[in-house]
Amino acid sequence: MLGFAANHFNFFQTHQAIVAAQAEDDQYFNIAVLADTQYYTGERYGGNMNMFYDQIDWIIANAEKERIAYVVHVGDITDQGDKLPEQWDRAKDAMYRLERPLPGLPYGIPYGVAVGNHDVRPNGDPNGSKIGYTKYFGRKHFEGRPYYGGAYDNSDANDNHYDLFEANGEKFIVLYLIFNDPNKKEHYDAALEEKVHNWGADVLAKHADRKAIVVSHNILRPDTTSGSNFRAGVGAAPKPGNFTKQGNRIINKFKHSPNVFMMLCGHVSGEAMREVKFEGRTIKVLLTDYQGRRNPEYTDKDRNGGNGILRLMKFNQSKQVLSVRTFIPQKDKILEETDEDSNFSVPLYN
Repeated sequence: MLGFAANHFNFFQTHQAIVAAQAEDDQYFNIAVLADTQYYTGERYGGNMNMFYDQIDWIIANAEKERIAYVVHVGDITDQGDKLPEQWDRAKDAMYRLERPLPGLPYGIPYGVAVGNHDVRPNGDPNGSKIGYTKYFGRKHFEGRPYYGGAYDNSDANDNHYDLFEANGEKFIVLYLIFNDPNKKEHYDAALEEKVHNWGADVLAKHADRKAIVVSHNILRPDTTSGSNFRAGVGAAPKPGNFTKQGNRIINKFKHSPNVFMMLCGHVSGEAMREVKFEGRTIKVLLTDYQGRRNPEYTDKDRNGGNGILRLMKFNQSKQVLSVRTFIPQKDKILEETDEDSNFSVPLYN
């Protein structure tokens, strides 16, 4: 029996990381969401690696207190992919901090990384080079870790893969799908999409006892009237946004998988949450991306690279509530975003 503390045990079995049961009135866990870190690793548009390090270090320091069971990166971990390999070195230096052993977590905090359009060369080509991603986040790196499930076609690139974890008696599967955008006609691969989607649906069916989260870089775009696409603290209640072409294909395929209850994405700067009702179920699709945020005077010259903004999603299983918190962790303070599309609560599964 391994654990952070008496009320936060973690047990490792084959292909799963488990956060053990807490008191009935206090059953919850968190998933941390990292969005489009490309300007941190690319050190562009006001971004720098200290922002990335602060995010990761906060997650590690608060893993026990916040009961962080899993970390999702929604893609574009780098800005120029294999064109500038040093960006992959920087991404590795940040993300591998999550792998440092903790009490009860010999492999560190479980995490997964989606492949964004900036992570491949040419940009947005699902069949393009993934040298850096394969080297640092490929199948061979994750194989043997108790939370790693497997990859499409057993690919070393790991660009389509899934993870498994368990929290307070509930089992989860997280399915990652590569960027493959029909709008990028010169790169879009419809045949690959069909094969990957069928593989993903089969994986979800084989794990029908697990609640499923689908992660892909490109699913939802924000409502253009939302002020929070570029400014902090001005957002109203979460706007639904609109599906991208790739997002339409993903939702229309995977809404037929009965265990899917959530989808996560980035790609376009902004915050959005769209609910899809299908056969009596509700699928929540959340966009999380801060790469376009700006400081005063809020012109394009005032971009801040994402400003180190982190999102934490609290799954309160006792109250059946999903609570979203958005904030900037810094070494000496926490800057909370308290506007309605950055800090809100909704029913967990319906």
